Amino acid sequence: MGMKHERRLLVVALFSMLVLMVFGTFLFQIVEGWSALNAFYFTAMTMLTIGYGDIAPMTPAGKISSVLFGFIAVGIGLYSVNLIARLAFRQRLEDMKWMTRRIK
Repeated sequence: MGMKHERRLLVVALFSMLVLMVFGTFLFQIVEGWSALNAFYFTAMTMLTIGYGDIAPMTPAGKISSVLFGFIAVGIGLYSVNLIARLAFRQRLEDMKWMTRRIK
């Protein structure tokens, strides 16, 4: 897999996280009846795996939605971090190869 392909995957993953933020905010506004700010806050805390516990879903639908949303959001987040690390490693490796060729 080339760096261009991995960069495209990274853009897709980061865009997916943005879409998840918007989706989660609307989801918790509808399911739990929260304000936009509280729904956004809960979505961000879930995606970042912080979970202060100051806001929590109370309805059965909200609890199920929260669990499913958490699995999806954390999975995409970890995938994005993995791509960033791979791109950084590959870039560093390319830089080292370039420097080695330059020294010879």
